[in-house]
Amino acid sequence: MKILISITTTNKDYLKNIKDLKKFKIKEVALFFTLYATKTVRQKIYKELLKSSINSIPAVHLRNDMKLDEIEYLIRTFKTKIFNTHPKGFYELKDKETLKKYKKQIYIENLEIISIKEEIKNFAGICLDTSHLHDAYLKKRESYKETIKLLKTHKCGFAHISAIKKAYISPYSKQLAYSDHFFNNLNEFDYLKKYKKYLPKYLALEIENDISDQLRAKKYIQKLLK
Repeated sequence: MKILISITTTNKDYLKNIKDLKKFKIKEVALFFTLYATKTVRQKIYKELLKSSINSIPAVHLRNDMKLDEIEYLIRTFKTKIFNTHPKGFYELKDKETLKKYKKQIYIENLEIISIKEEIKNFAGICLDTSHLHDAYLKKRESYKETIKLLKTHKCGFAHISAIKKAYISPYSKQLAYSDHFFNNLNEFDYLKKYKKYLPKYLALEIENDISDQLRAKKYIQKLLK
């Protein structure tokens, strides 16, 4: 099991975090291209990563506007092996060429509020977002049982790890939530023990904290799941 530090673009601190990769001599990183990662921003990120200590990017969360040439750039330049996308209607990857050519490398992510049982047949398997799964568990949603069932019948090739907190109102959905991309206490990852048997080879921290915090979380989670 390998836990990857990440660059996550749901806030604007990603450039600082890229610079800190070199400071901490990190060789591998996962990329989560979301909210702020427009094509122009992604090009800037690639340029900065080439100047960093990174020699590979094993896994990438695809943004909906990415095209085949960019996916192949990632594979060629950073040795990327695994990709994931959201289900239809939730900022999913649109490019049909990429979806067709790299079907065996793209995993579909489970969400708390939507079923993926029909779409999963078009992908390599499931990308397990552990906090989405636990959010669904705490809210007693049907998607929890469905995802557990899919994990028993389909390959899980990649997993996202975020924090689970006490109930709060999400600034994005304006609804009750437990999962968060920012952690305050390491015990916010304790819920992962419940899903240990489902976790794949590659896990990535989908959190916005700085690199030093991520390294603390990585060490804690490694010990937790040992």
